[in-house]
Amino acid sequence: MKQQVKVNNTVYQVDYEKSAGTIRVSIDDRSYLLDAAAVSGGYYSYLLDGQSHDTLVDGEDDHFSVLVAGKCFDVDFYDPRTRRPSDDVSRSTLESQQTICAPMAGRIVRFQVDSGDMVGDGDGLIVLEAMKMENELKSQGVGQVKEILVAVDDVVTPGQKLMVIE
Repeated sequence: MKQQVKVNNTVYQVDYEKSAGTIRVSIDDRSYLLDAAAVSGGYYSYLLDGQSHDTLVDGEDDHFSVLVAGKCFDVDFYDPRTRRPSDDVSRSTLESQQTICAPMAGRIVRFQVDSGDMVGDGDGLIVLEAMKMENELKSQGVGQVKEILVAVDDVVTPGQKLMVIE
């Protein structure tokens, strides 16, 4: 089935075919073999081209937040048989937005940026304490901190949105 999928404001052409417990996924003409299983509560375990991964998925209808390897992705599906991406989605592909999510449960220790600050790729954003270790969450691109969604000493859960950068 062919669909347009928007991931963090970039639109991809996706085609997938289910067969014998696996899914063949083609994204912009690159093909992947996927074997996924629901674990519980939005957690999925999957094999992608022979490598094991864990994912947390939260959402409904055709919009999801997906946490993979500590990175949060906003995902929107558009089935061309039922609807098309809006003009807003087409325009948004020119813009970049990052949603920083908690990769694990923990406590916010400190922020290394404030709302309105400009950040570069790889800049430190938030220090999260988990299991008595401090983990620095870093920017995955260039942008301006638009919104900080948590406070120092807040306890967060895996996949919880912490900050928005545009």
